Amino acid sequence: MNRLAKTLLFALAISLLVHLLLFFFPDVPSEFTLKEEPLRMELVPPPKPVKFKPIAPPGPKRAPAPSRTEKTASPLAASEPAPEPMSRSSPAPVAASEPQAAPSRVPLHAKLTFRVFRGQDIMVGTAVHTWDIQDDGHYEITNQVEATGIFSLFVKGAIEQVSEGQVTGEGLRPDRYTVTRGGPENRQTARFDWKEGKLTLDSGSSEKTVALEPGTQDQLSFLYQFAYTPPKEGVFTFIATDARKIDTYEYRILGEETLRTGTQKYRTLHLAKLHDTGVEGTEIWLDMDHYYWPVQVMMSDSKGNVLRQMIDKIEIR
Repeated sequence: MNRLAKTLLFALAISLLVHLLLFFFPDVPSEFTLKEEPLRMELVPPPKPVKFKPIAPPGPKRAPAPSRTEKTASPLAASEPAPEPMSRSSPAPVAASEPQAAPSRVPLHAKLTFRVFRGQDIMVGTAVHTWDIQDDGHYEITNQVEATGIFSLFVKGAIEQVSEGQVTGEGLRPDRYTVTRGGPENRQTARFDWKEGKLTLDSGSSEKTVALEPGTQDQLSFLYQFAYTPPKEGVFTFIATDARKIDTYEYRILGEETLRTGTQKYRTLHLAKLHDTGVEGTEIWLDMDHYYWPVQVMMSDSKGNVLRQMIDKIEIR
């Protein structure tokens, strides 16, 4: 490979890494961002999050609809779908309450594997979500993102998110959230003190404490909070932290859509973040037949570049 080809490949890999960082951790600054940070909406004063009515535990005759994904370690094969219109995404609300055992309708252990694409057909990485709930209601959700193929030669290390907390009568109540980019020397942590109503944001070199509003989520827990409080019609707001800051977000529910991934077909609820024209945006598709788990997330920047996180398989253990 000549020097010019190596230089071009390296430049492409760096560009894709930047987009991966923006996709999973939109607060990371770069030349690709606009005047405001991606996925950042600050309202003064921030509106209080809408509290959705918790789903009552199903009765004996209302077990979850049968599905191939509910079989132990049953992979859902997926191929790349055509991209759909975009807009922008983030967390859902829950109010603090006393911990209790996880609702029986939600699996206790699962693994969701996603493929990450740039544009329509360039696969640049994978994202693996793990979901674990203990008998006492303690939960842990992880997300590990890694570059694949030729891009792994230039992009070393993984990006990891970990959300830990309790399952309450109203869903997930995070106690601790960490983001690690490449290694422990680059780690941010958010600690939730629900009793005192304080949120501590720790960058590793400095700390700051802000008010903790009821229902606040982190950037990972919000995706799985929908399993307990599915969004209703219209527009809703919520508060979330990325371990660096805390923001208020506003989303619109666009309605039900059928999402096809190769031989699989999903009945989804399509959510879009409200944003101005020409500003980066994100959309989320939730699987309505399987606990409202995310099966596709798409993000676009101001230049029209698109990153798409598409479900590859779901394993329920």
